[in-house]
Amino acid sequence: MGIEFLRKLERRKLERLEKDLELRKVMDRVFDYSTLLSLYDLLKKGVIDRFHGVVSTGKEADVFCALDSSGQYLAVKIYRIATADFKRKFEYISADPRFHGIRRDRRAVIYAWVTREFKNLQRAQEAGAPAPRPIAFSKNLLVMEFIGENGVPYPKMADQPPEDPSATFEQIVEGMKKLYRIGRLVHSDLSEYNILLTPDPVFIDFSMGTDVANPAAEGLLRRDVEKVLNYFGRFKIDLPTCEELFNQIRESS
Repeated sequence: MGIEFLRKLERRKLERLEKDLELRKVMDRVFDYSTLLSLYDLLKKGVIDRFHGVVSTGKEADVFCALDSSGQYLAVKIYRIATADFKRKFEYISADPRFHGIRRDRRAVIYAWVTREFKNLQRAQEAGAPAPRPIAFSKNLLVMEFIGENGVPYPKMADQPPEDPSATFEQIVEGMKKLYRIGRLVHSDLSEYNILLTPDPVFIDFSMGTDVANPAAEGLLRRDVEKVLNYFGRFKIDLPTCEELFNQIRESS
């Protein structure tokens, strides 16, 4: 039904989409009626012109590569309302001082989750931290800068170790400092799986990012520090202790 709905609204764009069978399969699973309305709104506004392919699929969200009207690549993240763990998301987001009073409702929580990720990306950009530039959002859809070349995403650090681990580690620490000290944010899920190498590191997936005023922020920062140190511990480089790095990031905050 979703494909027929989009065909009526945007026949020419759909014909382009259907050329990619893998994309079409994912579309059938992800694009419910509400998501299609949001997508059509972004198509009408010219934010998205057409889809290019699937970047990644997950239990709760899928990321697509798209193009805008000028041919620039975009990343479009779509949260699945039906399968997203909204109870866990509610617990996380209700502790964020920016979202006090949010209704305990599946759609409200998912929409707020997308809004938070967009705002987190804005703050990361303003702080000069390495993160994709946010472009637009609508309900459960988030559009941002595509980190890659010619529609191919740059590799995750988990899949391709850095050529210069020491230099990459220092860049990541500098990014964490900017995020915390200037952006007043903790990524809260930073690891080799959420860092792309361009070859310089770029932080992705800011959905868990929280304001430093959140009572849980320090614990979440410690967890980020531990994960980063655990990854770089496999290389023969000098590393600070967890406590040293934690204090270094928070210094003069």
